[in-house]
Amino acid sequence: MNKKAAVLAYPNSNNLGDFVQSLAAQQELKQKEVAQLDRDQLHLYEGQAIKLIMNGWFMEHPNHWPPSNNIDPLLVSFHLNPIAKKQMLDEKGIRYLKKYEPIGCRDYYTQNVLSSVGIKTYYSACLTLCLNRNNYTQKQEREGIHVISPMERLKPETESPSTGFFKRGIQKVKKPFKKRQYVKAMNRLNAFLKVQQEKKYYSSQLRDANQFSEVERINEAKKHLKKIAEAKLVITSRIHTALPAVAFNTPVLFLSDGLEHPNQMSRLKGMEQFFPIINSKELSEWKEKRPRPTKAHLPFVSKFQQEMERFLKD
Repeated sequence: MNKKAAVLAYPNSNNLGDFVQSLAAQQELKQKEVAQLDRDQLHLYEGQAIKLIMNGWFMEHPNHWPPSNNIDPLLVSFHLNPIAKKQMLDEKGIRYLKKYEPIGCRDYYTQNVLSSVGIKTYYSACLTLCLNRNNYTQKQEREGIHVISPMERLKPETESPSTGFFKRGIQKVKKPFKKRQYVKAMNRLNAFLKVQQEKKYYSSQLRDANQFSEVERINEAKKHLKKIAEAKLVITSRIHTALPAVAFNTPVLFLSDGLEHPNQMSRLKGMEQFFPIINSKELSEWKEKRPRPTKAHLPFVSKFQQEMERFLKD
């Protein structure tokens, strides 16, 4: 491979899931030094020709699409944000994606949307399914139930000065309803946890970008993966907590409360084959049993590795 390789960077993200996806890409590149390119500024890249693993959620700034011609992309585990769909799939955007087809789509929603405009696709699932447990822990014994960001999107949002007037108004109207939903869902979860004998650990997938530097957030993502790798059970409402659990053969229950909006549901289409997706009302059915890790992800891991090998040889 003559070209330098890169993964996506997220200098402004508060979501460790973004960094988890880049750690998965870096693992598959098998290189000590890998460049990082800001996902939302790819159109500005003017450096030497570079190979970029473009796995992830696209994108915060659809007007920045498509990326620079100096970037040779592997479009895999690609998710198209429904809000960005119209801008990213204009004539120029479609032409760009067709140049690099077939596109590996992280979910069936993205696959269907791209296919509908004549772009060749395949369902790739997520690159985080390739994560290697041995990279994050050497422990064979597992301990405790790790409760990571459950029902986080039901939490009444704190108004921010940067939030527009209209959006703040909508949030204010929704706040009492969301609070009631959140309290009910958490009561169900707490009732479930109360009868479990294992020790419980609680954490969030979010880190404030104003309090943690980018390097610190990457290190927090590694700690996040270590927790998942050593857990007996993970309970979460975050995809990039659940998918690493699958990769590490850690049993996981995914709680869908608060994810009814089409923008959220689109990301889950196809994930049900890897872990149970349930509402908190269904937790009572799991009091006496545990979800069993499956090997459903292994064909996707094999496909990823083949695609990566081909890409890096070209």
